[in-house]
Amino acid sequence: MKFDRFKIGDLADNVTDGEHGSVIDDANGKYYLLSNKNIKNSKISYDESDRKIAKVSFEKINKRTKLEKNDVVISTVGSIGRTAIIKDEDIKYDFQRSVGIIKTDKSKLLPEYLHYYFQLPYVQKRLNYLSSGAVQKCLFISDLRNIEIDIPDRFEYQKQIAKVLSDLDAKIEVNNKINKELEALAKTIYDYWFVQFDFPDENGKPYKSSGGKMVYNEELKREIPEGWEQSTIADWIENHANGDWGKSEPEGKYTVEVNCIRGADLPSLDGFKSNQSPTRYIHENKTHKILKSDDLIVEISGGSPTQSTGRISFVTEETFKRYEAPLICANFCKTVRLKNPKNLYNFYYTWKEAFDQGNMFNYEGKTSGIRNLLFSSLVESFKVPVPDRKLVDEFYEFMKPIQKQKQQNLLENQKLAELRDWLLPMLMNGQVRVAQSLEEGNIGATKENNTI
Repeated sequence: MKFDRFKIGDLADNVTDGEHGSVIDDANGKYYLLSNKNIKNSKISYDESDRKIAKVSFEKINKRTKLEKNDVVISTVGSIGRTAIIKDEDIKYDFQRSVGIIKTDKSKLLPEYLHYYFQLPYVQKRLNYLSSGAVQKCLFISDLRNIEIDIPDRFEYQKQIAKVLSDLDAKIEVNNKINKELEALAKTIYDYWFVQFDFPDENGKPYKSSGGKMVYNEELKREIPEGWEQSTIADWIENHANGDWGKSEPEGKYTVEVNCIRGADLPSLDGFKSNQSPTRYIHENKTHKILKSDDLIVEISGGSPTQSTGRISFVTEETFKRYEAPLICANFCKTVRLKNPKNLYNFYYTWKEAFDQGNMFNYEGKTSGIRNLLFSSLVESFKVPVPDRKLVDEFYEFMKPIQKQKQQNLLENQKLAELRDWLLPMLMNGQVRVAQSLEEGNIGATKENNTI
């Protein structure tokens, strides 16, 4: 396979960036002005908290950018080189100047090929080398147009390379969607059983809806099922301990290699991200801090209270399969171990519901601006209804296969991502060839002749 070299500007119908001037905000509008921060994990991510602008401003920006489906966007300020392909048909957003927009000539350059080409490590280095700025790096659009890109001499090869890589990412996305659906199911069951009190009664019918007796609890200021008690969440905890950050390299008695779970890594434990936790080395006498199955991790120090401090996750036997070393939580987190390990999912969803509602935490400020969770005072004052042990055990057994499947999907995603990242440079430089079967219409992998 031969490759030809072209400037991106010669393969594109247009290369521009987002809005440079002022815009009219509209908090109640339906159009968004996004930035480089909205390019995450090869996607455009935004929600109601992002900046909304007036329709007249949106139309003015869009008249210049002509943003449409299959355009490639790239972060050009700060964290240079994050890319995504526009997938939306009806686009209700446009971008600030921190984002470059490339409209490829699809008869010459496929958007998918360009997207993956930008992910090559040496291309990422090239982008950063071209960037300038003392305070914050910036990649100018003129430089972006002049970046040279190597493409196969046959357009069919370009299509095949893009398909192999995009098929791997598509499978990862399917697993992510499955995990979101599994989590939605788990949350719904928790809500039915422990919030609405419609857990299965002795006849398998929903307890409260079927006339199960409810009694008013003075401490909780609400009705709870007859026979249930109330306590603080501290009564569920066997012990809790602060984490450890250790050292980045072995040093003296800091020889025990671990993967260190930070607050930012908690979504990976919940089943929505791949393993990104750093390798650290802890002191030989700190091995008691290594996490065990059914331990919980709570972030006790972080940034915005509504976004990080108080986040919670947990580890199970399936979790450990995704990591090369034992797990430990970082020094800004706390490990929580329960008296009854089968209370894991009840504890987790009880905590998470209160956290999501933003009504359960007390904080103390520090001069550094970091917010700290007063964990002990919180758990000792956080009052909860206490189900009978049998129901807690039933909920655990119901949740266990759901959480196991989520972790298996993440493990598969991890392997798919590793395969994609391994193939990427070899496909792009011709070390591996794509051989497509016209008869069968599929693509197979053959190591012997370096084809897939």
